Amino acid sequence: MLETRRVTASDGAALLGGLVSGAIGAYAYYSPALRPLAHAFTLWIALLAAVVPGARDGRAIARAIVALAAAVVAFYYGKDVVYGVKYPGMPYEVDLEQLGLWCVLAAVAGVAAGLVFAPVGREDVRGTVSTALAAGLLIGEVVRRSDRADGVVFAVATLLALALVLGRGIRSRKQAVRVLGWTVPMASAGFLLVSAPDVLEQIVLI
Repeated sequence: MLETRRVTASDGAALLGGLVSGAIGAYAYYSPALRPLAHAFTLWIALLAAVVPGARDGRAIARAIVALAAAVVAFYYGKDVVYGVKYPGMPYEVDLEQLGLWCVLAAVAGVAAGLVFAPVGREDVRGTVSTALAAGLLIGEVVRRSDRADGVVFAVATLLALALVLGRGIRSRKQAVRVLGWTVPMASAGFLLVSAPDVLEQIVLI
């Protein structure tokens, strides 16, 4: 029991990955070329695909929560830092209410994400469906943002994230066919999942 609770290098990688992805998102927020990445979940889905698969459910959930919460904090405070560099002397304050809300959403999403991404890389049914759902989240994000002119950067980031998910999740040609078959219905589920945080934020902050 003590062994399973010990913090490992992979746990540290989840924290570091969250901080780095959040910082990238913060920089992208003020970059005309990269700005679409700051408003998309693509970075966070790629983050989860990188740090969660292979862990047992409990540890996978913990890694997902840590990674997402670290990304949220790094994003909001990173925006503060970048704003100070770009506009010296101009006042800027982190919206603590919004930060707190997104940390709560990160914790809730982390539970679901841990369960979804943990089996990625296995050849059984759960691993196949989880890989398809992870890919479906990326496709759903593309659909969610289809009314925006996000351009080449967003397209490239999505393709790279999709390659990461499929590269980690598919172990054979036979499984690839099964994943492809599951991805079609999972894209609809993915769209609903990536749309949920925005809906909840609007409800809570009204």
